[in-house]
Amino acid sequence: MPMTGRTLRTLFWALLALLIVAQSGANEPESPPAAPALPTEQVQTTDALHPENPQADADESEQVDLSTSTPAQMPSSNIVIPSGANIAVIPISGLIYDFTLESLERRVDKAIDGGASLIVIELDTPGGVVTSALKMSKYIKGLSVPTVAWVHNEAYSAGIMIAASCDEIVMSPSSATGDCAPIVPGMNLDPTERAKALSPILEEFRDSAQVNGYDYAMFHAMCVLGVELYMVEKNDGSGERMLVNKVDYAVMVNGESPQDQPSSTPSLPSATGTSLPDVKDVGAVTLSVATSADRGVWHAVEELPSGAKIPDGRVHDGKTLLTLNQTRALDVGLSKQTVATESAIKSRYNAANIVTITPTWSEGVAAILTSWWMRIILIVVFLVGAFLEMQAPGLSLPGGVAIVALGLLIGAPFVIGLAEVWHILMFIIGFVLVIIELVMMPTFGILGVVGLMMMFVGIVLSVVPSGPGWLPPPEMQRVMMHSIFATTVGLIISGIGFFYITKHFGSIPGLNRLILNHVQPSAATVGVDAAGNPIKVSGDEVLGVGLVEVGSEGKALTDLRPTGVADFDGNQIDVVTVGSYIEQGERVKIVELQRYRIVVDKA
Repeated sequence: MPMTGRTLRTLFWALLALLIVAQSGANEPESPPAAPALPTEQVQTTDALHPENPQADADESEQVDLSTSTPAQMPSSNIVIPSGANIAVIPISGLIYDFTLESLERRVDKAIDGGASLIVIELDTPGGVVTSALKMSKYIKGLSVPTVAWVHNEAYSAGIMIAASCDEIVMSPSSATGDCAPIVPGMNLDPTERAKALSPILEEFRDSAQVNGYDYAMFHAMCVLGVELYMVEKNDGSGERMLVNKVDYAVMVNGESPQDQPSSTPSLPSATGTSLPDVKDVGAVTLSVATSADRGVWHAVEELPSGAKIPDGRVHDGKTLLTLNQTRALDVGLSKQTVATESAIKSRYNAANIVTITPTWSEGVAAILTSWWMRIILIVVFLVGAFLEMQAPGLSLPGGVAIVALGLLIGAPFVIGLAEVWHILMFIIGFVLVIIELVMMPTFGILGVVGLMMMFVGIVLSVVPSGPGWLPPPEMQRVMMHSIFATTVGLIISGIGFFYITKHFGSIPGLNRLILNHVQPSAATVGVDAAGNPIKVSGDEVLGVGLVEVGSEGKALTDLRPTGVADFDGNQIDVVTVGSYIEQGERVKIVELQRYRIVVDKA
């Protein structure tokens, strides 16, 4: 990102800090704030391509005081850590994207600087952007201290990729993980597209499995349909077990020759009798770990440690993508232990200290500002404030509030790397087109419609991770639908607000003080209000002195866009049209008369 983007981010955070520092100070929250999130149910499609995001603020407000001591090997663990370890727990929740990586890097640096000897990454995520997950996976494997992934609720899709990069995985009760296929809801990727999407994912899993001692076959089954899994044990009495695919099983248990195995798995029949989509030649199920030396020297495991029976050793039939709860993850060796609390984590690793490093207060504020419910509020405040300012020009307060709401609406996503510069430019250009339509250059609604469409698209896309082609990739369809929903609801509520303000502007508490309501005596009246009181129109309520009534005709003295001045029998009166543009000099007729509003249309 060029320096201009970073400068804009710095200016935005400086303004935001001035507004809220008095209430929030510089302290971090005690618990991690909610990040922009998808629904908590299992999802299969949250992977996407996303460009590099610039760095956000790195404010730090708390020092972590951890000490170090001598190494020792933990029982029942693959991790070599200091005796009396100092643990830093780093929670990651919600959607995974580049800002999540930046936050992780800041907090890991903080933990290491404070003397952490073990980092526990607490995961509760439905998934996210695959390129961000790939970066996080590589970053974690390159750390100088041991890492543990604690699946605390769920780690689907990008979440399991991050977990697999850690030296060890533990899971909380009632948790689940797996399901990492790049799938578009309602669509089937063609074999080439699927192979392209799978290639970096499978290669990263293969590397994590080799580095951290996991069985690659189970990660393969999380990404590709048709991968059957079998638990096998070596015949030499060593107790060595392994999770393998069907092709390896044929060699290791049945004694078949590796050279006789197929190069790929044919399309497999599903339960409905149709073929599973895109199995053949896509993420092909081939010989993975079996060699000639393994031929016939393994046997199928018939019962898992939990007591579950698995005839012929088959753990997974391949008809669905593999997902594992905490018990099944223990059975197949993915998870090392089920732990419910930080105290249990501390006990497992014989830790002397355990500290949770939550996101900074500014990250929490940005997360709240990009949540769907807050975006609805900001859209309503912006549009209603702008509408009030146009109804009563010069009041300043509604306009000022609208500007602040707009800044938060498009500024917060930009700061955390969701919004691109072109999203903001699209919104601003659309807003300018609407103003031109209303005030300067009537085009019979063309510019107004185009401007509204550009504003809508800019707001919707500003919280959706972009792909390499600028637009969101298909995998972000779910996130985009949430943004469309929030924007649409905000527009509907704003429209209701416009209607109510138009009808009751002079009687709304607070707003009625902004209107001159003194009525000078007049020789005649122009009807009665809802309470039956005479309605009088004179000096304080119109520009000019005189009386008008519904049906009176006059001439526009200025362009009405939609407000302006018209002449009725020599009296200059402020009027507003029903919505259409009326040029100067055209004949007009009063169609509606309110105490503070005179509505006209072409005569």
